[in-house]
Amino acid sequence: MDKAEELMSYFPNLSYIIDERVPKGQGGMSIDDFVYLSPYQSKTEFTSVLSEEVGHYLTSAGDITAQDTNEKRKQERKARDVGATLVVTPDDILRCYENGCETIQSCADYLGVTKDTVTNAIDYYRRKDGAIMTENKDVIVFNIDNTVKVYKNDGY
Repeated sequence: MDKAEELMSYFPNLSYIIDERVPKGQGGMSIDDFVYLSPYQSKTEFTSVLSEEVGHYLTSAGDITAQDTNEKRKQERKARDVGATLVVTPDDILRCYENGCETIQSCADYLGVTKDTVTNAIDYYRRKDGAIMTENKDVIVFNIDNTVKVYKNDGY
């Protein structure tokens, strides 16, 4: 199961509709319990757009398509944050490190999401926590320049 299918399985109450009529310039949109997705995007774009639309479902109220107020921009930011963290978890970042990913792009490729999604997740974790300790006592530090430093616990 890929990340998009996995994400959809976590939210079976939503109806996912691939629709050619999704407005150009938008990869998707959510309306009530329906997530509409454009078929005209790569798999990584699809996964990232899907995660953001689920983020909108979980956090947004009303039509925020026009980003003409601070409240709408805040809702958009929150939906992107939530969406990014659904598909880029701290454990995912640790797996990127363990598999030799050295750039945001290589991590995005490894995870099957866009570079922007990885950047949004890292930025969110930095703003929220600064650093995270995993269950294995590894420490992930999220730096202000959107770089990540991993300190592995080697059992000492």
